[in-house]
Amino acid sequence: MNERLRLPAEWEPHSACWLAFPYLREEWPFNLPDAQRSIAALSRTIAEVGNEPVQLLVKNDEVEERARSLIGEVSNVRYVTADYGDCWVRDTAAMLGHTTDGALGGLCFGFNGWGGKYPIAFDDTVSEWLTHRIDARRFECPVILEGGALEPDGQGTFLTTASCVLNDNRNPGLTREAFEEALKALICMDRLVWLDRGLAHDHTDGHIDMVARFAAPNTVLCMKATAGAPNAAVLDSIERTLRASGLTVLELPAPSAISAPDGAPLPASYCNFYIANEAVIVPTYGIPEDQTALGELANAFPGREVIGLPAADLLWGGGAFHCVTQAQPTAP
Repeated sequence: MNERLRLPAEWEPHSACWLAFPYLREEWPFNLPDAQRSIAALSRTIAEVGNEPVQLLVKNDEVEERARSLIGEVSNVRYVTADYGDCWVRDTAAMLGHTTDGALGGLCFGFNGWGGKYPIAFDDTVSEWLTHRIDARRFECPVILEGGALEPDGQGTFLTTASCVLNDNRNPGLTREAFEEALKALICMDRLVWLDRGLAHDHTDGHIDMVARFAAPNTVLCMKATAGAPNAAVLDSIERTLRASGLTVLELPAPSAISAPDGAPLPASYCNFYIANEAVIVPTYGIPEDQTALGELANAFPGREVIGLPAADLLWGGGAFHCVTQAQPTAP
C-alpha cells in the first residue's frame, strides 16, 4: 500500500502557525489598514498567549515594516519574505500533516481562486512554495479545492460540504464517491461526513470551517440560530445531519446579522476560531452573542485560554481567523 498522510486535529501540538500579511489595496479597498491591524493582533495573540511560533509572510520590505510597526516586539514572530496574493493561507497553502513514518507532508489541492471568483496573482503558488520551504512531501490531490473545505478530527473522521467540493466552478461532474476515493488514496481517512451546504453569502461556496468544527474526536461544534435569524434553516439542517451521523454535537450561538460597509450581508461565524497550542482565538463582532460563544468554547476547550478578538474587518474580505491561519504540526 502507498504511504499516506495523516492530517491531525487542530488541537494537536504545533511547531508553527503560518499567516500572510495583507497588502493589496484592490482586495481591501475600504479597510486595508483595519485588516492589517486584525492580522497583527491575531499574530501577536497566537505567539504570546497561544505559545506558538508564528511565521508571517510579507511581500517585501515595505510590507514587513508595516507589519512590524503593528505587531511590536514579539520574539515568537518571524517575518518571511515571499510571493503571495491575499492573506487566506488556510485555502492557498497545503494542509500539513505527517506520513505514517513521521515525515512532514502536505495535502495539496489544485487552486482556481475559489471557483474562479477571485483570481489573485501568486495565490496559486503558495502551496508549492510552502512545502518546498519546510521540506514537506507533497500529496497531490487531483481535485480543485481549498483547505477550509475539509475538517479533520485527527482520528479518521472528516467533515465537508457538497456545495463547495462538488460545485461545477471547481470540479464539474465530480461525485461524492470519486472525491472520497481520491482522498483515501492519499490520507488516513475512515469516513467523510457530508453537509449539503454552508452559510449564505459565503464567497467560498460554503466552507466547512464556517459552520462545523471538531472539538474532540467525534465531537463537533456547530451554531444554533434563533428563529428568523440569518441562515437559520441551513444551521438547523447542519445540526440534524451531524447528529444523524452519530457525532456528539455541541452548540454555539449564531451571530445576528452583520453587514459590510456597503450594506452587503456577511457570513459571520463563531466556528472560524483558531486552536493554538495554549489558546483558542475566537472571532467576535461586538454583539451580545459574543460572550455566550466565548463561554461555550471555554467549556469545549478546558485546557486552553479562550480569547475573543474583533473580526468584522477580516469578515469584510470573506473570512476570519481559521481562514487566515495554517498550522504546521509538531513531529509525532
